[in-house]
Order: sequence, then structure tokens, then C-alpha cells
Amino acid sequence: MSPAFATPDAAEEAFYRAFAALDPAAMRRVWSATQPITCVHPGGPLLQGLQAVLQSWSEILGGAQPPRLTWECVSAVESGDLAVHVTAEHIHSGDPDAGRGARVIATNVFRREQAGWVLVQHHASLPLMRQTRTQRSGSLH
Repeated sequence: MSPAFATPDAAEEAFYRAFAALDPAAMRRVWSATQPITCVHPGGPLLQGLQAVLQSWSEILGGAQPPRLTWECVSAVESGDLAVHVTAEHIHSGDPDAGRGARVIATNVFRREQAGWVLVQHHASLPLMRQTRTQRSGSLH
């Protein structure tokens, strides 16, 4: 059973702390056990269901060194039992000499269940690089 996070912010804090600590058990506690859940990692496919989502996080967290991770919520909307946060994630490898790291934009969707707020969707993507003039002239689709 998922813990009772009092607010969407508390659930988001727990999500990023689990990520930074490479803690699959803590990651598991953030996600809903009763609602349909989805996750998209940068460049990855749509993952649906608790088993697929947790397997992906287990793979990500299992082979890594703890990253230096910061995030900021750049937009938050809450209505009733649903909250949507858009965050800017700044992820650097555990090696301080490894370079700039990655900036990722993520949308986190939280739902209030009986026990409290839990994560039901996480969609992360790398922002597009600045386009050159020749790239802009192409079609979008």
C-alpha cells in the first residue's frame, strides 16, 4: 500500500529523493497501487502498469551511481483529487568531473487516494536543442 503523502508536493519530493538515492523501495512507495499508472523516460516507450513502471525504475536505479539531482516545479495545477506538476530536472552523474549533465522536462501527475497523494504518471523528455535556420525550414510531421 502506498503511504499517505499529505500533498502533491510531498509526493513529488519523495519521488525525487528516491531517484537521487537510487532507492527502488522508496520509488515503489510513491506510485499508486490502485490506479492505472504510466511512465515515459526520455527517448523511451510508453510504460503502462505498476509492474512495467517499477521494472524500468529498478533497471535505471540498479546500475547507476547516485546522481546529483535537483529539480524545480515550474508549473503546478491542482483541482479536486488531481494535481499536475511540470518540473525542470537537472541530472548530473555522481562524478563531479563528468561534465554538464542533462536538463530534462517532466510532467508529474498526482492523484489523491484515500490514504493520500500518489504519483500516477511521469513523462520526461529532453528539451529540443536550439534549431539552426536550415532545420527550421523543415516540416514538423
